[in-house]
Amino acid sequence: MVVSDAMSTPVITVNVDTTAYDVANIMKDNNIGCVVVVEKDSKPLGIVTERDLVINIVAKNLKPKDVLIKDIMTTKLVVISPTATLMDAAKKMTEKNVKRLPVVEGDKLLGIITVSDITKISPKIFEIMSEMSKMGGELPYRGDEYIEGICEVCGSQGPVRLVNGRYICDNCIDEL
Repeated sequence: MVVSDAMSTPVITVNVDTTAYDVANIMKDNNIGCVVVVEKDSKPLGIVTERDLVINIVAKNLKPKDVLIKDIMTTKLVVISPTATLMDAAKKMTEKNVKRLPVVEGDKLLGIITVSDITKISPKIFEIMSEMSKMGGELPYRGDEYIEGICEVCGSQGPVRLVNGRYICDNCIDEL
């Protein structure tokens, strides 16, 4: 399954001159945890998360109406291609310690994929793999072999293995 199958669209965006106050309200009104900062031509420049607002505004006791997003946004944007696999997205999130990846093709913002998006779709992936196993189809791994995935018991991401038809991390295997 590829990123474009699970990404959220449209992406809520703001420009660099938006205030932190306005961004906080946009996030609240749209029930989202981030916005992507874009240029006039919609080229992504950065991202602002709830954490950015807490660390850069609240913790410093600044007035949100006085702070522009360009001054607190994360500019080292970690992005992913719409044709990348969900596993690629999960690995990139883990490696870069991020929970959200703007989906970009060229300079165009197409969507955003989050840990929540991957978690929502992972049970469907496990169902497909389980059905393939029952039908004798080839799976990328079997038995005691580990892969990177999402535990069907606790939802954590990391090494999982097939145990009684479910993909489970070692912590949950020990508890069973």
